Amino acid sequence: MKKYYRVFAILIALVLFNCEHDDSSDLKNYVGFEQGPIAFTVDQGATQTFDVKVAASETSSSDRSFTVVVDDASTLASPYTVPSTVTIPGGSNVGTLTVTVTDNDDLGFVNQTLVLDFLDEAGMDFGNAVTLNFTETCLDTLVTLLLTTDDWPDETTWEIYDLSGTPTVIYSGGPYNNPADDFTDFTYDFCLPAGNYGVVVYDSYGDGGSTYSVTSGGATLVAETTLAGFNSSAQFTVN
Repeated sequence: MKKYYRVFAILIALVLFNCEHDDSSDLKNYVGFEQGPIAFTVDQGATQTFDVKVAASETSSSDRSFTVVVDDASTLASPYTVPSTVTIPGGSNVGTLTVTVTDNDDLGFVNQTLVLDFLDEAGMDFGNAVTLNFTETCLDTLVTLLLTTDDWPDETTWEIYDLSGTPTVIYSGGPYNNPADDFTDFTYDFCLPAGNYGVVVYDSYGDGGSTYSVTSGGATLVAETTLAGFNSSAQFTVN
């Protein structure tokens, strides 16, 4: 009975308008998470809690608890705690699952996910799993490097420099796997304070081919550039 699609808004409507549930409805004994994916940010080095709503199609006079599991598709590397059950209080259609996440420098600015699901239970119709996306809070400016490899990705590497004083490498990447990563887009996000920066992309063989660009929000900081030799470089400013 599990895993066919339900719209969480229908359940919210049942709650908001206090409608009597029709036993002939196909929402009988249904419980589901709020619609995802849901995005959360965690402050650097902090431990924070986040609430995920769970709704039922029917109201009961007593508390109801349901088992929650973390799906193997989850990618969150930072420490987290997910309660083993979520309770919908008696007299209500809605319960709250509170998740705790700690940023221990493994989080970064690219989505890491927790995928939450319900454990099957006889007589219950559970909704789809929900995906929670976590990133570290950026208090400065989020800058994105987009790199597209050529047909020899194992020749490609890159560096981001802080040019505020003596040029210093602050981020780097590559080489990539050949042939698995050929003609592949790689996106890297950095949280940068105001200042001057540089990007350098290298080709160890010297025949170029990979392309790169740097953006921030809707602004282009470095236009798309195709590497023509051993290396290509550009400077950009974060205000």
